Amino acid sequence: MVILIACEFPLPFSVARGDQATTATLHEDKTGVNAIQLKNRAGLEWTLLRPTNGWSLGTLSLHGKSVEKSGTKGLLFLYNPSGNKVRWLAASQGEKVDSHTARFSGQDIIEGVTMNWSVSIGLSEDTPAAAFTYRWSVDRNLKGWEVCLTYQDGFTKDWRVQSYPWAGNSASVAISPMRYCGVPGSLVYRPDQSLAILFAIDSNSDYLNPTNWTGKTGFYFANGVCEPQFRAGGGELLAGTHYELPLQLFISDAGQFTGAITGIMQSWIKKTGYRVDNSLQVRTPQESFNITLEGRRKMESWKPGMGYEHARGTPFVYVGNNPFLAYYEYRLYEITGEKVWRDRAFEQIDFALKGQQPGGVFHTSYYFRKEGGATSPGFWSWDWGHNGYKVDINAWMVRYILQTWQRVKQKEGLDRQDWRKAAMASLDWVLAQQNQDGGFPQAVEIESGRKSQSTVCGRTLVALPMIARITGDARCLHASEGQERFLREQVESRFWYTGQHPDLPPEDFEQDSIYNVVEYWLNKYDQTADKESLDHAVANAYYALLYWCPKQLSWVKNPTQAAHSEQQHYNQYSVYSYHNRKIQCLDRLYRKTHNPLFSQLKDRVMQLNFYTQVSEGPYKGSITEAIADPWLERNAGFEWRGVPYTSELISDLILQLIEMDLVKKP
Repeated sequence: MVILIACEFPLPFSVARGDQATTATLHEDKTGVNAIQLKNRAGLEWTLLRPTNGWSLGTLSLHGKSVEKSGTKGLLFLYNPSGNKVRWLAASQGEKVDSHTARFSGQDIIEGVTMNWSVSIGLSEDTPAAAFTYRWSVDRNLKGWEVCLTYQDGFTKDWRVQSYPWAGNSASVAISPMRYCGVPGSLVYRPDQSLAILFAIDSNSDYLNPTNWTGKTGFYFANGVCEPQFRAGGGELLAGTHYELPLQLFISDAGQFTGAITGIMQSWIKKTGYRVDNSLQVRTPQESFNITLEGRRKMESWKPGMGYEHARGTPFVYVGNNPFLAYYEYRLYEITGEKVWRDRAFEQIDFALKGQQPGGVFHTSYYFRKEGGATSPGFWSWDWGHNGYKVDINAWMVRYILQTWQRVKQKEGLDRQDWRKAAMASLDWVLAQQNQDGGFPQAVEIESGRKSQSTVCGRTLVALPMIARITGDARCLHASEGQERFLREQVESRFWYTGQHPDLPPEDFEQDSIYNVVEYWLNKYDQTADKESLDHAVANAYYALLYWCPKQLSWVKNPTQAAHSEQQHYNQYSVYSYHNRKIQCLDRLYRKTHNPLFSQLKDRVMQLNFYTQVSEGPYKGSITEAIADPWLERNAGFEWRGVPYTSELISDLILQLIEMDLVKKP
């Protein structure tokens, strides 16, 4: 269980603005040294200071501008929550090894326990990055204290923090213990993006392992009060344990989203030696397609005349998926010639139209029985107990009704005007919901019409330009301009992606909308050849890596590299594409940039999806919701896979394989 605790400390914990410590007198020791300056070719400098109490953090700066105020208290500190006791430790010994490396050490006695510790600090030669590894040990058990590691000891600037999935654009966070992050750390940045820092544990270490001491590591931050810091030990330091925590800093002063995140992540890849594991080979795309086709023909979840049961054991058809599934299954009909797929495609759109309301909005669920908030069987917009008309899902439905209408008309000469008219009525409703900030609300209250705050609404983001091309409706392009403005100002500039899961609160922090954003920018680049659009697509793909597990976790058997936490309210590692074109986008990124990383990630994510594909039984061809549960949040073992999804997820996967020309008729 993850426990979030308040990050409240007395003033001595953090140096307030104007504190006398900022002008502390430097003590010149017998060697005449009171400062060690490290520099690299990328403009990064770290000047370690020796005031009267010993060696301290000093000043970290990039291109001559300091990250924060000069630190004079020490190099690390101990914290005891009982009574908010804080003890900074300054090094008694320090030496400069070369122009970008230094070593420090100290010995302190805390409550009669001797603690020996050291830290080595090294700057990368040619990137704005630093690595510093702390080591410590105690001669007897020391209870009640945690070791706290940071790179500053006070505030003169405003900061925000992002640590998926617990903090996004947040002024404070307390995560104890850390878990379910991708890159094990936090993005710390100024609200104007003038400076952004990835503060992370080196992912090459056995970080956050719940079977050893690292599993008790926490992360804390409170703007102006509590420096961004890792806390290790879990409140008890054990004699005989040699503690080691390798930390990293990656800094950018690019001043805007694309430059900052691309630069930081390229530095991280270089510094950590990140490599995509290509050893996972489950099956070929064609084999996956054959399994899906065979299982889908006789899948028990098919409800004739309505659609597919959402997932094994659920009481409803998710009508919001019906048009998407209709388009997908019409493509199956084109490949196989089997009439069953055409019939199901038509039935699903026809059934979705029955749930349309007088104002044009579609209900997004059809319940077989009373459950989850629905008071009786029938059409509702209850999604796992979350009520309200779903703007993003309606745009998703409009897109695929029109795409299916267009394809059927082109292939068969059949013009289903009832489909088109229903889609346009829903489009009218969607466009009327746009908020003043240019974004769209995740949900609209059914009774009052009250709109939620704007979210990414990634399905709408991608759909509007596509709908405009199909219909010629200029309103979609005008709305798209406003939504792009919201995306730039309120999403990318705040590292704050929300709203992909319609069954959760609109502020829910999630990762799936990132690849909707990638798809949007790739589509715009295809239309305009504007390099800025490609830069945005690349930056968002790099940003997504922050959310993805960077390696195989040592205590889990199932594959974990490139898995991600589904959402903050229901954590496990998942690998699917959820209403986005993640695999296809990675392939497109590779073809446009020739960066092999994107091709390697595409193959990896595809094989992870094949790994979660159900290959036998009544749900053959579906995909399970998870690939692993590394922190036992589901209480069913590290290898927990969850239930099979029979409507979305598998169709998200196979439609990408079809559109990438990776499959053919068996």
